[in-house]
Amino acid sequence: MTRGVIVWGLVAVLVGLLAVRVVPYVLANRETRRSMRQAWLIRWRWARLARMLGLVVTDPTPTALSALAGEGGREAPPRILIPRIRVRADEYGVVVRVKTLPKVGRDEWVKASAHLANAWGCVRVAVTQERPGRLVVRAVRGDPLTEPYVYVPTGERPAELERWEVGRDEYAQATTVRLSNVPGISIAGLPGYGKTSLVGGLIARLAPSPAVQLAVVDGKGGADYGDLTGRFFAWSGDDVHAANAIFRRLYELRRQRSACIRAARRWIRRRSVAAMSS
Repeated sequence: MTRGVIVWGLVAVLVGLLAVRVVPYVLANRETRRSMRQAWLIRWRWARLARMLGLVVTDPTPTALSALAGEGGREAPPRILIPRIRVRADEYGVVVRVKTLPKVGRDEWVKASAHLANAWGCVRVAVTQERPGRLVVRAVRGDPLTEPYVYVPTGERPAELERWEVGRDEYAQATTVRLSNVPGISIAGLPGYGKTSLVGGLIARLAPSPAVQLAVVDGKGGADYGDLTGRFFAWSGDDVHAANAIFRRLYELRRQRSACIRAARRWIRRRSVAAMSS
């Protein structure tokens, strides 16, 4: 009876481990499956590849067990230390997290990045220092910049207003623009290069937040933003007088904001003086 329980327990553990590996693979899309197979090969071949690229360290100091085994005149052989890696797959390639070793840090990994790209079947490999003793190696099979970037509005409030995600870079990582403490942003380019789509994406991201107010002057006469006027607190097309009225209104709002800030500072100073006097 006990032997049967043990056998069934082992079977359950094996089935569980198999499910952890198989289920994510079955549910993934085609490109992610390619990356998962790539990640498996990277783990399997890593010890040999690390030696070939010189990303290993020879430690001449024996461990305690090696020293005991080396008694009687025999010298314990040196140890070859191989960096530990953790590999995560996504749609575009793999992300490899590495623990550095003495004399095998970021510079050595950067020098070997071209060879890593060839060995892993990738077009590009980037190495960044995540924190002391930790590296992140990003490897992509294709060029994410050649694929369209699609943003589907959800209608939910943005998680933060300090940053604006504008797309992805050549390593398929999210590219953001800082908005906090930035008085203005200029977007320029030739016709057809995506300026209107970029601004439209910003409006779609920020519109669900009541903390964001939008004033728009559309020089095209409303062709681009006419359908969104219900969300703007001020809007005009190509009417010069209407646009000038909006700019005057914004100027007065800025002056009122500065006046409110000065009044709040005076009130805080008076409260501080009163507290010190008492």
